[in-house]
Amino acid sequence: MKKKLMRTLALAVLMAGISSVAHATEGWYGRADVGWSIDGELDGEFDDGINTGDFNTDLEDGFLGAIGAGYGFGNGFRLEGELSYRNNQWGPTNIPDPPDGEFQGDVNTWALMANLFYDFNRGGTFQPYLGVGAGGAKVDLGIDGAGSQADEVFAYQGLAGVGIRLSENAMLDIGYRYFMAPEVDASETFGGAYSSEYDYEHQAVTVGLRFAFGAAAAPPAADPPPVYTQPPVVTPPVVTCPTSDFVVYFEWDRSNLNQAALETIDAAVNRARECNVSGVVVVGHTDTSGSPAYNEALSERRASVVRDALVARGLAAGALTTQARGETDLARPTNDGVREPLNRRTAVTISFR
Repeated sequence: MKKKLMRTLALAVLMAGISSVAHATEGWYGRADVGWSIDGELDGEFDDGINTGDFNTDLEDGFLGAIGAGYGFGNGFRLEGELSYRNNQWGPTNIPDPPDGEFQGDVNTWALMANLFYDFNRGGTFQPYLGVGAGGAKVDLGIDGAGSQADEVFAYQGLAGVGIRLSENAMLDIGYRYFMAPEVDASETFGGAYSSEYDYEHQAVTVGLRFAFGAAAAPPAADPPPVYTQPPVVTPPVVTCPTSDFVVYFEWDRSNLNQAALETIDAAVNRARECNVSGVVVVGHTDTSGSPAYNEALSERRASVVRDALVARGLAAGALTTQARGETDLARPTNDGVREPLNRRTAVTISFR
């Protein structure tokens, strides 16, 4: 059992090691998973005071379902609570004296766990993770023709997998779970004529959906930050048609356009319509919060969303080019890790013939 768990964790570490750690999105999330068991066993013994018999049988493939809710911290860790259900058939298998005979049945398990995860490469499309969990389980063992008994015991689990980003808030989760509930009491299944206990081991693969409800609010600063307004757009005389520059600003860790940004884009398009456009360069930028790799991807998304808005308003797609500079070209120089509004921008330069 320990060897299986160690091999699984080693594989997950190797998979996670292909990516560097990036900035983690903070905030609350919920998830739901379904899965199928791939391995498992019941391993125990019976004792009537005179004789002792071993009991060991493999679990047949069965259903797993789980729901959870948790909070993601800025350092890559996630803490969550989870409710899960497992159902498997077992046997037929021979149980030696006592009680002697061939038996089969089913086992149903409810578990309430607290899980701790660490996510890797949170800025990328593929985000591997590792996790451990501990809590309580209610294991109900049924033996056909003999009865059943439920027992509440301590349980623990190891988890590994990868999240695949579907959108800014949704993640497809493909994972593996190793679950263990040791020393489950089964003395009443044969009328209490002897003592009996077993270890319940369950392994499964799962697929699910994880949905983030939003980023956590930034802690209040000692001094209120200055209020920045969208710079006014100055339209030069039509006759001269000089190169025009526009700047679109974004919220922290976002690439969506607010009302002020849309007004700036409308002004840029109106200016472009006054003259013959020879080229439009759209350059995305970020502040220094987050890793360089994550910021480069974020600046690329910011440049793309502005480019798409310009094309949607009538500018020719062939005249537009985009660049992503991440945190390398700051409008206001800052130290690393600073959330500076003036640096969260996309610059648009329009040239005319």
